[in-house]
Amino acid sequence: MHPQTYLKTFWRLELRPEVFVAMSFAPQYQQRFAKVIAPAIESLSVDGVPLKPRRVDISKSGDSILTEISDGIAHSRLVLADVSSIGKDSVTGQPYRNGNVLYEVGLALSCRHSSEVLLVRDDHDTFLFDVSTVPHTTIDFTSEAAATAVLVEELRGRLSEQAFHRDARVVTSIASLSAAEVVLLKQAKDWTADTVWGQDVSGIADWYGAATQRMLDRGLIRLAGEFSDKKPAFQFTPLGMVVMKEVNAGLKHFTEPAPPDVLPAEGDSGAEGDGDGDAGA
Repeated sequence: MHPQTYLKTFWRLELRPEVFVAMSFAPQYQQRFAKVIAPAIESLSVDGVPLKPRRVDISKSGDSILTEISDGIAHSRLVLADVSSIGKDSVTGQPYRNGNVLYEVGLALSCRHSSEVLLVRDDHDTFLFDVSTVPHTTIDFTSEAAATAVLVEELRGRLSEQAFHRDARVVTSIASLSAAEVVLLKQAKDWTADTVWGQDVSGIADWYGAATQRMLDRGLIRLAGEFSDKKPAFQFTPLGMVVMKEVNAGLKHFTEPAPPDVLPAEGDSGAEGDGDGDAGA
């Protein structure tokens, strides 16, 4: 599945207790993964749940590699990419980095906030201009204990800064809310993730029905079941909870707009004259 198709269809805010690792699969890098990267990730936890490293080469999924990459990047807590130089160009002598890893970095930056993408490298070569502003650190992997300690602190810092209100899914969802959705979200200001609700829908023009359908379509709410009177019971998704909290925390305020000017009557230019066609020039 093409990444764009995946992200438009299956991208949700639910994050697994994983760190997606993008790095070379060459044998000489396996020790780095086994002795530094994996232990650093596994030493951390979120909400009491230990994190696990995820690499597509050791995944058990039967899906295509592009789907695995898209899913891992979209739904892991963080993305860690080893962008160390892997050689020098035979013509220019300039260092180059792993193209597959850089592809995954680009994909990550297209759907995750840059603070959720950590780049590491073991060299001091000129860094890539396009990703130079992304958080990155240089690690000496020859000292495994010291390298692990540095990486743990870097990952812990990213986790502590993780703020879902900056997530692209939240930003785009809020920007496209309808007036009816805003009304419903404001009514839900005291609801929790376990709250279920339902209401009679009187017709297609009913504001509640319209808001509910839009929120279902965009993954803000989901059908949780039904009540004893057969009315459907809805519940916020994790994305919907964040959007609801952001809306109730306060949207940007504007002054009350002035009513639009009355349009001129047909045939009236709207210019003041003396009545005989003279504009008064």
